[in-house]
Amino acid sequence: MVNYYEILEVSEKASKEVIEKAYKALAKKYHPDLNQDNKKEAEQKMKQLNEAYEVLISDEKRANYDSILEKKRELERRKASRQSSSQSNTNSKSSSTSSSTNQSSDDIEKQFSNYNTISYSNGYYTDNEGNFYVNTSGMDEKTKKKLKEKLQERYLEAYDAYLRERGYKLKYKWTFKRIFQLILTIIVIIIVFTILFFIPPIHNMCIELYEENIVVRLLVNLVRSIFTSIFSIFS
Repeated sequence: MVNYYEILEVSEKASKEVIEKAYKALAKKYHPDLNQDNKKEAEQKMKQLNEAYEVLISDEKRANYDSILEKKRELERRKASRQSSSQSNTNSKSSSTSSSTNQSSDDIEKQFSNYNTISYSNGYYTDNEGNFYVNTSGMDEKTKKKLKEKLQERYLEAYDAYLRERGYKLKYKWTFKRIFQLILTIIVIIIVFTILFFIPPIHNMCIELYEENIVVRLLVNLVRSIFTSIFSIFS
């Protein structure tokens, strides 16, 4: 992960005033118009400066960035500690214990790799495996609630798909939302079928199917009686 403090050449405890002064000085130094001989490098440097300044000048963004930076360093410390412990105990441990230690080191390396490639954008953090982290510190309670519901919904969908892939049969409770979705689906199907029914070739095919197939005839008559009863109640 790019260190924004190093890019702006300031301390991690620097105030906003110091950060702003450092940004202005470096922006003047690396402005592409003043570096015609190395314009591409200057443009890349300016992009980094702007990104670093945008994060560090905002209290919320800086707090979230500092939190992730500290996580990265903690993973580095754990990794170094594991490696040191593994080297000192190599001769005294069995092969199974050594394998476990190596696996732990691999896990640490994987976590470190994730944090090492975290990118920041408008309050969202994304690692190299597609996992994302949301900054909710600037959200009101209503927005947080909607976000939580949406994430919960996505989680349940993914979990259901996971269980179905492994052969589990799922049963769901009937909720108002599910009933509404079912009714809406039925209405859409009826509308589509009605439109198709008035297309001459399809209309003739449906009439022939109705007259020749007793099962279809019974189903159509049943549906017709149900809707007739419903309309009579409302009328």
